[in-house]
Amino acid sequence: MPNIGLVEIMIVIAILGVFVLLGYVVIVVLARGLHRTLPATTPPRDPALDDLRTRFARGEIDEAEYRQLLAILQGS
Repeated sequence: MPNIGLVEIMIVIAILGVFVLLGYVVIVVLARGLHRTLPATTPPRDPALDDLRTRFARGEIDEAEYRQLLAILQGS
């Protein structure tokens, strides 16, 4: 059986550390690349709610009517 000294053990630990570090770098680079290529998702907008908000903002309907129609559209 070969005689393994402290220097050889330190070299093996250093080589393993380099592989772990390289693996970490690869994972981080891939994660950042995927994050940049994925499209930003926005929740789908309801055109009826948008129209209601617009009418309220223009002053075409008052707050009571806005709240009543909003509750109907949201199913509350």
